[in-house]
Amino acid sequence: MKSTKKLLKTEWLDKWYPKILLSTSAVALIASFWQAAERIHMLKNPSVPLNCNLNPIIDCGGVMSHRLAALFGFPNTFIGMVMFSMLLASALLLIFGGNFSKAYHKLVLALSTIAILFSAWFFWVSLYIIGKICLFCLAIWPVSVVLFWYGLLYWLSKQDKLSTKQQKFYNFGMKNHYMVVVYVFIVMFGLYIFNFRDYYFG
Repeated sequence: MKSTKKLLKTEWLDKWYPKILLSTSAVALIASFWQAAERIHMLKNPSVPLNCNLNPIIDCGGVMSHRLAALFGFPNTFIGMVMFSMLLASALLLIFGGNFSKAYHKLVLALSTIAILFSAWFFWVSLYIIGKICLFCLAIWPVSVVLFWYGLLYWLSKQDKLSTKQQKFYNFGMKNHYMVVVYVFIVMFGLYIFNFRDYYFG
């Protein structure tokens, strides 16, 4: 059942979402390009350790050499480069006074959703299958959370009608927006520390 929106004020979201989209997509894009450069360096000089191999856990080379780091036959980072480039362009559109059409807004939300799902999957893969973490993923994973969460709230705020459940979810999200992000970060950090506890505390 749809109902007329009775939502919390969105002025701050209208003001800050373009900046959030710009900063998160820029960080993720830089990390993706840097990761691609390291991957090329690894292919050209397979015997030379990468500069981002910090320890047995933060080991870019160990992660990038795993088959799941090239799920579709090419490095996963290439997917990120395309997605985050599109999201960065979308942020610039908003910052310079443009607006999203309904179809384009769905595309932006879809890209943000793919980013968070892919990040969650590779976070799990890194911890429990590869057993190593790529330094660049440590930048991409958190910003993907922020990118998706605020993108979802922004998308909901622009809908003409929402169901009662959607309204409740949106209002809860607006009241607790930063705490949701903090809790997700705490869970991610906790899983990371617990999985590698022998290295850090053994």
